[in-house]
Amino acid sequence: MKGKPQVSITLLSGGTGTPKLLLGVRELLDDNLLTIIGNTGDDDTFFGLLVSPDIDSLIYLFSNQLDLEKFWGVEDETYNTLQQLGMMKEPTWFQLGDKDLALHLARNRLLSSGYTLTEAINESCTKLEITAKIVPMTDDPVKTTMVNEKNERLSFQEYTVKFREKIPVKAVHYEGSEKAKATKEAIRAIKNANAIILGPSNPITSVGPMLALPEIKNALIKSKAKVIAVSPLDSGKAFSGPAARLLKELGYEATSLGIAKLYKEFLDVFVISTNDSELRESIQDLGIKAICSNISLKTKTEQINLARAILTEIGINL
Repeated sequence: MKGKPQVSITLLSGGTGTPKLLLGVRELLDDNLLTIIGNTGDDDTFFGLLVSPDIDSLIYLFSNQLDLEKFWGVEDETYNTLQQLGMMKEPTWFQLGDKDLALHLARNRLLSSGYTLTEAINESCTKLEITAKIVPMTDDPVKTTMVNEKNERLSFQEYTVKFREKIPVKAVHYEGSEKAKATKEAIRAIKNANAIILGPSNPITSVGPMLALPEIKNALIKSKAKVIAVSPLDSGKAFSGPAARLLKELGYEATSLGIAKLYKEFLDVFVISTNDSELRESIQDLGIKAICSNISLKTKTEQINLARAILTEIGINL
């Protein structure tokens, strides 16, 4: 599309919130101007295959295959393999579709051949003709685990998929983050960006694992680019997922102000719901510019309007 600005935008993405925002961003900017750092704390292994849900959603989004009803998985998916596994009395609580398995099989072949996760993702993106840069936060294993009231540790996928987020959580750990190294591609994307966007993702389970890597957090703090985030909460309620409940269970304030406090070391601008306008002054007291807007991303119009507001605030002329 002619007339789109030539800039370099880096986004930190996890869950379903940021992909929804990305749909709007793609209407305004060419894909090759975007670098997306994906959360890998949700990664898990099923039937010997590495599944990277947040990365996979980005790959499907930018290859125009994403199921836009669920915002994960492939559109028009079938589950013949899963049904056959069920007949063999294998666990099938994690929904692996037939098309989805193709990506995992291809990635497993590359990883088994000695590719790093970054290299394997890049290979898949190249073959799918994706021009946006999708990079993992780290090539090292980092695992988000949820601790329940019995001090049992559940993987993020067990908590989210197997138990449907119904189990109270008293702690969240990012296992391996103390030793993991951020990918050089992720750090370069933060350093070289004209602007950095944290989409409306869960601050505990989607953004939290990335910030648990000191190199990424320090790069955000030191960045000269404007860092702007969108709240995943409206009037203390999450648009999707357990963000508000997790914040409460972990002792944080389950409001946009509470999230601003988590991000205050590096955040320049926070876009919050017009319904939370009473929080604006308190957020600005933290040294963060607060903008009240419609942050719903249910419709294409809302996705484009919010993306336009963010890019305009960054200083991009559209």
